[in-house]
Amino acid sequence: MSKTLSMRRRLSISARRAWATAVVVALVGAGPAWAAEFHIHGILDLVAAGRGPAYDLNVLTRGDSPFDPFSVRLFLDTQVSDRLAIFPQVVLRDATSPYVDGAYLKFTPTLTRDLHVLAGKIPWPIGTYAARTYSDHNPLIGAPLMYQYHTTLLWYEVVPNADALLATSGSGQYGANYFGYPESRGMPLVDDSYWDVGVTVVGSARPLEYAFGTVAGTPGWASTSQDENSGKTMLGRVGFAPWPGVRFGVSGAYGPYMVQALQSSLPPGHRVDDYKQKLGMTDLELLAGHVEARGEAARNVWQTPMVGNLEVTSGYFELKYALPFGAYVAGRYDVERFGEIADSTGTRRPWDSNITRYELGVGYRFDRNAWAKLVYQRSELETEGAAEEYVGPSLVAAQLAITF
Repeated sequence: MSKTLSMRRRLSISARRAWATAVVVALVGAGPAWAAEFHIHGILDLVAAGRGPAYDLNVLTRGDSPFDPFSVRLFLDTQVSDRLAIFPQVVLRDATSPYVDGAYLKFTPTLTRDLHVLAGKIPWPIGTYAARTYSDHNPLIGAPLMYQYHTTLLWYEVVPNADALLATSGSGQYGANYFGYPESRGMPLVDDSYWDVGVTVVGSARPLEYAFGTVAGTPGWASTSQDENSGKTMLGRVGFAPWPGVRFGVSGAYGPYMVQALQSSLPPGHRVDDYKQKLGMTDLELLAGHVEARGEAARNVWQTPMVGNLEVTSGYFELKYALPFGAYVAGRYDVERFGEIADSTGTRRPWDSNITRYELGVGYRFDRNAWAKLVYQRSELETEGAAEEYVGPSLVAAQLAITF
């Protein structure tokens, strides 16, 4: 019986290997006509975290979260030739169906310059957080508010008046409800969990760094299938790295965010493409010895047909100190502040709940492929009509991140 079971196990392993080989061959081809080199790797995240309001404030667009009990991110990097590479990545979490986080090609016109063209479902070319979105590069677990927190503004509904918008204050993470019933989560400033489809040119000529291009949607709401309006967003970043360990830059984005189906709901003579998301960002990075300091600030305006411009200011400062035995301590201070609008009585109030977030953590690197983290996060939201009163949910979480 043991020999039979052993044989079955060997056959099962062989079958799985054959299936994996068939999948890879189907993806990258076979034979001398397609001599591509591919590298399959991934990240496994295991998290223990409490549930409740603090967890809900970290939920992403699809309903998953970096604080979910487990997450697997798979990469299939394929080097087609010296000048062409393909970078697909898939995320697996129980809170949502498997989804494609990115799928783009990188074309390098000449090997003598740091100049590349990215096309497909691409990382956002604005700000500097994209490189630290992965758990093996993020010293904490959560993401900065400007890249994750959902406001109460929707891309597929026209806000009827200021009172309806103010009534939704603080509900963007759960579902905005202009008309008395919950709808989808609102737009963040830059949705790092939902990359867009487009084309960008990225590169550097030290000390200059640059990235510019166009995408189908906007940073607040990506349009990854059928275009939702006839406009496109222009976006990019210019940065400088004048000395080792010093890096700073500015980013911007400008494009229409509303869906074409809202055309009949607009004032006469206006089109959905008239209403833009206008975003400006700055970033700074300082690395010196055991210390890493990073910060970003953003100023965002959404133009709306009924309540005018909706303004948001956001920023964070992140600090990490590496200890000599493989451990580190880190912290992030994070704010998002909303501009004021007048309600029907003439009283001016922020159009959404202002939020402040603190995340503190310690980490330890077991080896080049395994990290452990323990973090405390607290989010403070202003309650309606009283800036001195806050709701402050918090959570404690532990994460084990393993690359393979």
